[in-house]
Amino acid sequence: MAEPDVVPALVALGFSLNESRAYAALLLESPATGYEVGVRAQIPRSAVYGVLRRLVKAGAARSIAGSPIRFAPAPAEELLAMLRKRFDASTSQLEEAMRRIESTPQVPDAYSVRGYTRILEEAERLVRTAEELLVVSGWPRELSQLLPELKKAAKRKVYIVVFSHAALPAMPGEIFSYGLAEAQLEEFWKHRLVVIADDKRSLIGATERDEGDNAVVSETKAIAEIATSQIALDITLLSQRMRQDVQHVMARMLGARVGRLDTLLARRGKA
Repeated sequence: MAEPDVVPALVALGFSLNESRAYAALLLESPATGYEVGVRAQIPRSAVYGVLRRLVKAGAARSIAGSPIRFAPAPAEELLAMLRKRFDASTSQLEEAMRRIESTPQVPDAYSVRGYTRILEEAERLVRTAEELLVVSGWPRELSQLLPELKKAAKRKVYIVVFSHAALPAMPGEIFSYGLAEAQLEEFWKHRLVVIADDKRSLIGATERDEGDNAVVSETKAIAEIATSQIALDITLLSQRMRQDVQHVMARMLGARVGRLDTLLARRGKA
């Protein structure tokens, strides 16, 4: 992992920016004095020794006695193992504490999430909790990130339908794609992601990877049905252009709604 990758990864785990920079500097060259770390990591001299002491206290660095004192990083493998152990212990403590809380908070029928990462996390959750049916529409960039959970869903025998205008990587389920180049589509269309689980829970969001990314996650069945119907329309238009038979897919996606509509239309034809 290069230094630019190490720093944000450590920050995400709770280290301060300066602590992350100092650890990355020690990985590149050690043992080193506080002055050397400060210069390399661009940390003010007045702050660098405090930063290094916190790293030592956290187990991420070691101090080497001498004049001057020098510092070395904890080996990456040891640091990762230690952080995993601490995370697991903290998670267990939180789980136990939450069990002791008698009240169960009411989950809203719909709520918004902001930020590309959070949107993908919510999409993964919907895929992970699907029991019977998954309907997904999106771009290769986002669908590739959902692929591990989609594969797990397929192993659970969840029926998966995926639609995209762009060419998709190999993935499980009924796949419908025009096979167009993603870069060409980006010239006039924006990245959007729709995930519907079990015709009940849905996510509809913008996934441009910028500050405007937001999505609505809903537990409202009517919203899920409308979103499913829109993707069904996209697939129907594709089938007409490509001369594909999609009746079996529509039956699984729309369930009894298709059969009842066909019955009504047949009755009207006989009238």
